[in-house]
Amino acid sequence: MRWRQPRSPPCCSSISFKIQPPKRADMGGATEFGNGRHRCRKAALWLSILLSSKDAQSPFTSIRLNSVLRIGIEPPSTMTINAPIPARLASQHDKSKVHALIVRAIRWWRDRRSGSRRDEPAVILQPFSFWPGQASALSGEGGSQPSIVPGYAFHTDYVPSTGGRLSFTVRLHGLTGTRGTLMINVNGLGATAEPIAPKTMSVSIDKLVSAGGEVEISKLGLYGHSYALMGTLTDDSDARAERIEISLTGGDSSDALRTRFEAARREFLAEPGRGPLRKLVVRQRATLESPISQMCTAAQMAEPIYAQWCERMGNVPTRHRKQWEFVFILRALEYYGALRAGAKGLGFGVGIEPLSSIFAAAGCQVVATDLAADDDRARAWSDTDQLGANLRQIHNPQLCDEQTFFDLVTYRAVDMNAIPADLVDFDFTWSSCAYEHLGSIEAGLAFFENSIKCLKPGGLAVHTTELNLSSNDATLDKGGTVIFRRRDFEELATRLTAAGHEVIPITFDSGDDELDRVIDLPPYASDPHLKLQLMRWVATSFGMIVRKKS
Repeated sequence: MRWRQPRSPPCCSSISFKIQPPKRADMGGATEFGNGRHRCRKAALWLSILLSSKDAQSPFTSIRLNSVLRIGIEPPSTMTINAPIPARLASQHDKSKVHALIVRAIRWWRDRRSGSRRDEPAVILQPFSFWPGQASALSGEGGSQPSIVPGYAFHTDYVPSTGGRLSFTVRLHGLTGTRGTLMINVNGLGATAEPIAPKTMSVSIDKLVSAGGEVEISKLGLYGHSYALMGTLTDDSDARAERIEISLTGGDSSDALRTRFEAARREFLAEPGRGPLRKLVVRQRATLESPISQMCTAAQMAEPIYAQWCERMGNVPTRHRKQWEFVFILRALEYYGALRAGAKGLGFGVGIEPLSSIFAAAGCQVVATDLAADDDRARAWSDTDQLGANLRQIHNPQLCDEQTFFDLVTYRAVDMNAIPADLVDFDFTWSSCAYEHLGSIEAGLAFFENSIKCLKPGGLAVHTTELNLSSNDATLDKGGTVIFRRRDFEELATRLTAAGHEVIPITFDSGDDELDRVIDLPPYASDPHLKLQLMRWVATSFGMIVRKKS
């Protein structure tokens, strides 16, 4: 049994809250949610009704504002009002409250859209790491020095958040006592390390004892913020515990990322195929010698064939997943007989990658496509020199001579969400980390299906993208970048096999090398870079191979 913080009554004569200056993404979020937009509006309407109640309009309401919204002028960072407020000002304050609560509702809805975090494994936090060496007044652990804070019980380190609900659980083993109160704070630091108002909870010792010494407190974390849990005892407390244990669900420290990844390796990544996919999803080591649909692993980068293809690309072999994607596409096309002189290839979102030049040097006829330069969505790629807007930008003279390249390669501006109907009869299609940028998971899956329509019977489609290594449930499913889950690739395989196409068997082997457990954190390194943190998730590159029905 857990003691949970009781909900506050809907209306009260004294209100204490924090209004965060909303980030641009938060203010624009209401337009991104589709069907969720009306729910946010309904929540805002409910909140406005709540705030228009008799108690909330009282001229003697006491309001503490820890920060204020920027409305036209730059207000002080902290302002406290703790005096009778004239009734004629109530509407202005109501508007400020509604604005703040709407922002909170949007953040809550975003959290719901990206999935609950309660299915994530809990991470154990060190209860005394923030003030090492200081003795806990509750258990005597932590050290022998007296604490600088009266009644100090525990204080964890700050844990970063990428958004979503943080749930701290405190377990007080062997708790005894009848008097006093345990005060618990979820302390926060903003993106620039400025303190933010804590969430506070007080639990009487007798209730804690009857609950088995376990208490939980949660808070909706904000992107770029960090949070820690602190506990203190009141002076009259006689509480004593043998040991203090604190765990957290929803944090995004490196320990939390590793815990979720290891859980995924043991659980959903290791599961066999089921139903119609029973024979298609195999438990097989991923290799480049005999490639199938697979993810990036360190063992593949140690194969001689990896070094051979890197040499053909003019690269020194590195342990970087982007290089692996190019090698995987080249090797898969070679292995399944599509990479040959005279073959016709169609590339999507090619940017300035080397593959078009390599295919031309091998005698393939290539149509290289990318977003039109005047498309608003292309601006981000153009600003970072990743947009292939013409043949000059795409050509790599170290890999293919100019005459051969311009004889065999043509360029077209193509939206991957609307492939022109005349792009047909190709021997192979490919893309490298492109279809996760089409707006949603469903749009990405639809692109894969539509790319097969561009093939001749028996033609090969090879596409790489992002794979979620933390969850088979919660993920980024809409926006500029999405992260596909195992179940999304299984859904795609089911649809493609039902249409009569051959899906090359799929393995979710995540590798057994030490490097396969290294998670690269922002700002990312160039080597090694196999697994990386994307928001709250661990991800890597995954390639899928499909042959069109004959």
